Amino acid sequence: MGTSSARRAPTTWRWRRAKAAAGRYLAPEEGAGLEAREVVARYLAALGEDGASGQGLAAEFRLTRKAAQNLGAFLSEAASRGWDAAWGATTGSSEPGPFQETARPVLASTLLEADGGLEAAVARSSLVMVLHGLEGAPPPSPAQAVARFLAEALYQRLTLDLGESLEATGRSYGQWRQGLAGLRSWIVQAGEMELDEPPPPQQWRGLAGWQWVTLALEKMLGRLQE
Repeated sequence: MGTSSARRAPTTWRWRRAKAAAGRYLAPEEGAGLEAREVVARYLAALGEDGASGQGLAAEFRLTRKAAQNLGAFLSEAASRGWDAAWGATTGSSEPGPFQETARPVLASTLLEADGGLEAAVARSSLVMVLHGLEGAPPPSPAQAVARFLAEALYQRLTLDLGESLEATGRSYGQWRQGLAGLRSWIVQAGEMELDEPPPPQQWRGLAGWQWVTLALEKMLGRLQE
């Protein structure tokens, strides 16, 4: 039903609990059903096992945070000079606009500054999704768009890691889509929190931008782990 590219996640105790939660979420008739919030919380507990560096769960999203900084800088440029000028300044291209079908992946790759690996693939796909949602609209608040991107990246990573369990227990395509929508809605809701004052436009790519993105991600993860 669309998750054939799911990553085969580890098989530790926490990962087994996360996979079991995904199954009970879509097949509650086989036992006590779980809400989306419980699936996400168990997933984050499992994902945290991978971070042996002691830097916390946010360390699993280093490339994602860098892309978020660059997205904030791009949107700040768009807010002050317009979409076309921001596109040219970011990509070095004289071709107009970031919203042509072939342009969004190019812009996403430029904002990501990395290639290869699961996190990079998820971040690139999430950037394309966020940019697609901005098409035809005036530039949004960079802080809100960055928070939306962080939520989308977490959602996509979850569906890759738990995709097999979700697909195995979904009894129909409609139920599967509804279940995924519930997971995305819960993660996005956690990302729509009160955000701190974002950095000035010229500081998005510097230390101030990195710290702001990291704090926003940590707040979102903290809410989802409660």
